[in-house]
Order: sequence, then structure tokens, then C-alpha cells
Amino acid sequence: MPTCRLAVIAQYLHSKLNGALRWALFLSVASSATLYAHTQTAEHKQEQAAAEQLRFVTTNAEFTLLHEMGHLLIHELKLPVLGREEDAADQLGFIGLFLIYDRQQTPDFPMRLLDVADYWRLEWQHTKDPDEMIHAWDSHALDEQRFYNIACLAYGSDPENLEWIIEMTGLPEERAFYCQDEYEQAKYAALWFREHFKRSPEQPIKHHIRVIYDPPPYHLDGGGDLLEKVKASGELEAVAERASEFFALPRNLTLRVTSCGAPDSWYNISSGELTLCYERIAHFKKLARKLPRLNPALLDPQAQ
Repeated sequence: MPTCRLAVIAQYLHSKLNGALRWALFLSVASSATLYAHTQTAEHKQEQAAAEQLRFVTTNAEFTLLHEMGHLLIHELKLPVLGREEDAADQLGFIGLFLIYDRQQTPDFPMRLLDVADYWRLEWQHTKDPDEMIHAWDSHALDEQRFYNIACLAYGSDPENLEWIIEMTGLPEERAFYCQDEYEQAKYAALWFREHFKRSPEQPIKHHIRVIYDPPPYHLDGGGDLLEKVKASGELEAVAERASEFFALPRNLTLRVTSCGAPDSWYNISSGELTLCYERIAHFKKLARKLPRLNPALLDPQAQ
């Protein structure tokens, strides 16, 4: 075979081989880039989910604290209440998220409102033991009712910008039509009692709310870490100090974080002690993993 022909064949094979190598290299790089992008997306979703779950836990711990503070103020200041005290405490707790922390200016505040509503949605859809059931004769509203009540107040706080809450919660239009009025009524009542029962500048601060942390139970997974996070937030001390300074309390009171054996919280009228249970905060963490917006299938109660 002539030398020139062999050279042409060799050049041809070389070009084909180089082309194959380049194509293999391209596929390898493209595959790696796709895998990296998918990994980055998965990591971002995990970080976003973790952030949403943390916000859910902290917001509902705040709401629970403010709800029980509502009971405390109702009894210690002899506030007039029409209707069920539990409903009044829910409204005081919800409006307290606006009035005490003034967080409606922060970008995630509407999602915090939805977090409170979603907690009651999850409780409503959560299968309960017989001794955990809320009955029609109970002093508390049914979980389903509390979900819609909170969703209504959340939407009613800013109907022009929070219309998406109707879709996210499934709030019926027949109820949503009156939600702004409901919110304004609750806000007016909270502002009225704040103005009529606040301590005058001339009055000295005679009594305080003391915060006590009992050790978390050994059986509570991550109890030590939970205690450190609650302490580090300064949340309980801030609420206790604010209430002690703003209102003329009739006696010294206590806010205690302790183990209760169940996810609970309450205010003891006789002892003047507000109890927030470690188990309740842990319960928030458990429910946070079932957030409807992180699990769209859970939005439909019939899917449970």
C-alpha cells in the first residue's frame, strides 16, 4: 500500500479517535455538572426545609407562650371576657405577635402567621389517642375550628397582600369575606385592654415575672440542646420583662419551663405560675416535619 494512502488512513483514524475522546469527555463533564446541580438543588431544598421547620417551632412556641400570657393577664388583671376564655387567649396570643414584637415589617412575618394556623391544621389531622381528643363540650374550640379562626385572622390582618393565605389554607370565601372585620375587632380589643390596664409612668414596678428553667428529662431526645437554644433566644425573659414593666401586676409570678410528661402548657391561677413543657416544644419539632407546604399531599384532609 502506498505510503501516502497509509498516512491518510492514519490521519482519519486519529481524527475519529480524537472526536470520540472529545465526545466522551463532553458527556463526562456534562454528567458531572448535572449531578452537581442536582446535589446543589437537593442541599438547597434541605436547607430551606430546615429553616422553615425551625421557624415553625419558634413561632408556635411564641404563640403558646403568648396564649398562656393571655390567661395570666385575664386572671391577674381581672380583664373582662365575653365568650370562652380559651378563644380570648387565642386572640390575645395572635394579636400579641403583632403588638409585642412588631414583626409585621419582616419579610417572613406572613409565613409566621401561616405557621400558627398550620399547627392547628396538623393537630386537627393528627390521629389522637382517646384521652387526647377535644370534645364538643370542651372549654377549648375544636382543632379544626382553631385552624380556621387563626387562618381568618392571618388573612384579615392584610387582605390586599395576603390573599394567597386563602388558597394555602382552604379558607372558604364565605368566612374570608368577614376576616378583616374579625381581625380589626380582635386588634381593637387588645389595644383597648392594653391602654386601660397599662402601668402609669408614676407607678413603680412592684412585681415581676421570674423565669425558671428546670432540667429537661433524660428521655427527651436532644433535651439539653433544646434547653440551650431556648435560653440563648432570650424569648421568655423578653416576654416576662415586657409584661412586668408594662402592666401593674398584683403579685410576683413565675414562668417555668419544665418536663410535664406530655406536650402541654397552662397557667395555674392559685400559684401564679405559667408552665411551658419541654415536651410541647419537642412536639412542635415532630409536627414541623409534616408541614403541608413541604408535603403538598397533606393539604387535603381526605388524604390522611
